[in-house]
Amino acid sequence: MTRATARLLTAALSLAFLLGFAGCSSEETVPDGTESQADDTFAEGADRAPTPRTLHTMAKILSSQAREDQAQFVLMRIIREHPLYMPAYSDLAELLVRDERTDDAIETLILGLKLVPTDPVLLNNLGMCWLLKRDYQRALESFAAAAAAVPEDARYRSNMATALGMMGRYDEALSLYEQVVPPDEAHHNLGVVCEARGDAERAKSEFQLAARIREEGPAALAKPQ
Repeated sequence: MTRATARLLTAALSLAFLLGFAGCSSEETVPDGTESQADDTFAEGADRAPTPRTLHTMAKILSSQAREDQAQFVLMRIIREHPLYMPAYSDLAELLVRDERTDDAIETLILGLKLVPTDPVLLNNLGMCWLLKRDYQRALESFAAAAAAVPEDARYRSNMATALGMMGRYDEALSLYEQVVPPDEAHHNLGVVCEARGDAERAKSEFQLAARIREEGPAALAKPQ
């Protein structure tokens, strides 16, 4: 893999990782007695400590204002004071990845998983971190655990396919892609993975097959390549 390809792969995986965080949220597992959502407002004059949801909202506002250091501080406070509030681990890991602190993001996600080992979002995002570290076996294991926790979520199986593809296990990757997307997209996705691995010949073949399927339909799969 050339340095240019490696940079492209890192950028692509970083984007996928951040989109994964934005597109799903961990189950908000909080201790009994936590205030209801109706109480989670910045009530003027309220004489009580902020709830985890209130702090989480504050962190999101700070992040949207590019005040990410302050957002990280608030999220770390949530984890310290409300350790079972899982979305804080996910959002903090996202900010750490943006800051190119992938190792710290991994530690954050593992900390949350020690408390809720089957949280699918944390497992999936941990897998994304391992992809960024190019530890594809660990990535596959994390994605598989996420898929086992929520079998109906196709994203986790798709991520498993990406990890398998990056390990050179193309047939297994294609089989998983075909479970979650149409055949042309499955072959295109595999082509992207092959390209990222520097396998230009296989990537070209997959892209051409994807184009033929779009033009000719499933019959293209029966023709010799």
